[in-house]
Amino acid sequence: MEFVNWYLRRGRIGRRVFWLHYVLPIAVLGLLAFGVDLSFGSTNAADVLAGRATELEVGFFTNALGWLTLVPSLSAHACRLHDQGRSAWWLLLNLVPVFGQLALLGICGFVPGQPAANRYGPAPSGTPGQVGPPVTGPEQVEPWTPGPADRAPDYPPSDWR
Repeated sequence: MEFVNWYLRRGRIGRRVFWLHYVLPIAVLGLLAFGVDLSFGSTNAADVLAGRATELEVGFFTNALGWLTLVPSLSAHACRLHDQGRSAWWLLLNLVPVFGQLALLGICGFVPGQPAANRYGPAPSGTPGQVGPPVTGPEQVEPWTPGPADRAPDYPPSDWR
């Protein structure tokens, strides 16, 4: 995989690619950056563990890694949401502290994608239920037509009283 394709992803990706190419490497890099910050003494982890502070302040390396991996993280989440037929507007869940981020990680990491082509492109190669060889070019994409699964649910339901 080329760096540009990893950094700014398009289309759809499966759960395996999401976990192994994005979540795991970014988490390992985050732990390494935090370890470097600890070794330089640029974090207050000791004060937090001792109870003298309530907020964990991280140092330069952890902050730099966070900024550098922001774009690939958001693009991977958007591709996973597209794989499920959801809009990238669901990324706004990141604005809800803690719960929204955990919910988005659960949605992107554990909810399976749609097995057939949807409006965001063909199913990723290796997706269960995919028939035929993997799609390699845009000329092989079937045109998307909305179906019953693409209809937005009624909120509140029409049978509420």
